[in-house]
Amino acid sequence: MDNLTVCNTCTRHLVEIAYKRSFWFRFFREPLKFGMRFWVKISRIDLSKYEIKTPFCENCNRFYKNALKNNSKLFVLLNNKINPLFDSVLEDLVGQQEIEKAKQLAKNETKNTNPSNKNFTKWKKI
Repeated sequence: MDNLTVCNTCTRHLVEIAYKRSFWFRFFREPLKFGMRFWVKISRIDLSKYEIKTPFCENCNRFYKNALKNNSKLFVLLNNKINPLFDSVLEDLVGQQEIEKAKQLAKNETKNTNPSNKNFTKWKKI
């Protein structure tokens, strides 16, 4: 594998909570998610070069985001503008306690080869 994706915080965990707490957050995040995935596809970026440490992380946006950061200066510029806003909104919705929990989850899940989350199939869609 050429690229290792390191996760310090499980955004999937935070997104799931944000979706439950705010009906409008999905309308904010989904276009960003779609845009990244579409951009990777039309740019023909090979995601197989990015190591997936555990099945829990499969299909996570982290791989799309890192691939775009490595391959597109325009994406880096846009991400530097949009990501702070996204993080701020997400942090306001979920709170510091859930962020700490997501940090621990990322640490635990990247060490395991078997996902601990019971809703694994659902998580792969987030």
